[in-house]
Amino acid sequence: MRVALVSGFWGQNIGNAFFNIGGKWILEQIFGSGNVEFIQDQPAYRTFNRKHKGNPKNDFNLLRYLETDYIVLQGPMMTTSFRAIWEDAFKQYKKRGTKIILLGAAFFKYTEQEIEAIIKFLKEYPPIIISTRDHYTYEAIKDCAQFTYSGIDSAFFVTEVYRAFKLTCEPYIIINFDRWPEPNIKLSSDKFSSDSKNNCCFEALGYHWKLNSPGLQYRLSNKGKWQAYIGALLDRRKLPPQIADFTIVRTEHRVNPHITWKVYKQPNMVASDEPFTYFTVYANTKLTLSDRVHACVATLAYGNPAMLFTPSPRTRLFERLGLNDIKKRPIRLDPERLKLEKDKQLSFLKESIECWR
Repeated sequence: MRVALVSGFWGQNIGNAFFNIGGKWILEQIFGSGNVEFIQDQPAYRTFNRKHKGNPKNDFNLLRYLETDYIVLQGPMMTTSFRAIWEDAFKQYKKRGTKIILLGAAFFKYTEQEIEAIIKFLKEYPPIIISTRDHYTYEAIKDCAQFTYSGIDSAFFVTEVYRAFKLTCEPYIIINFDRWPEPNIKLSSDKFSSDSKNNCCFEALGYHWKLNSPGLQYRLSNKGKWQAYIGALLDRRKLPPQIADFTIVRTEHRVNPHITWKVYKQPNMVASDEPFTYFTVYANTKLTLSDRVHACVATLAYGNPAMLFTPSPRTRLFERLGLNDIKKRPIRLDPERLKLEKDKQLSFLKESIECWR
């Protein structure tokens, strides 16, 4: 029995590693330890690539030659470029009888065009199992496989894999912003009034908080990824290493390409090309404020509060666990609910594989 779990691009988004590692643990509970191994993702998924053109012309296309019983894809890979990237490989899997599983699957933009393209593709190359990470994706593709389930993101399982270290430093909060500029923060014992669209006010850790995004950088970030890098270059602020009783730790999820001036521009940075350091950092935080989905997922999985700042529709994975207000205020995840959802998803996958066999 061989199971190939498609993974990679950890350096350009370490959050990919979070659900890759969680996904491997899930699959090992079903297929047994030693039977599941990582394999590279398609090179078309690299940042700033024109994905609709598929993989680079000179790519060896290793995945089409992969001899395995099952191949598992994860994450928000389902978009209009999916056929251009994957069809050559899926044709070979269909010919050789390789079984396809989509685990923690999600759309990228959730547009009608995207949904239509994916449904058409999956009807031609049906997986045996689809487990989604949000209910919107589930409703759209629940008829595209023999066994389907509205599951949760695989990154919520990282606590089963990694026992985080304790840290001896002073209590800290994490601020993790990549696409969007880090906001200016004010704390008070009195409630703030929200006097601008750029303001965000909430209560946490015994204080009233007011966050304000710098206008120029925010506008550039709205225009696109490379414009956001220009905004970061133009940002001349000296941000504080501490606020009230808390040290501010800043994590960077994109370390490849490693733009040192951006990564270490402000104090108390943490950046690594492996994910385990991040698990320890998020496991010990008092609060995470981030525009990265998986910074919040890891924080919540380890039992700590998080708040998310992004307009991305991929945040729908939080709704699946009742975390609908995560963009309005810091919230925690009920550990009993998380355990129940993990158990239910594992039961579904085990039963589906047994039925298929």
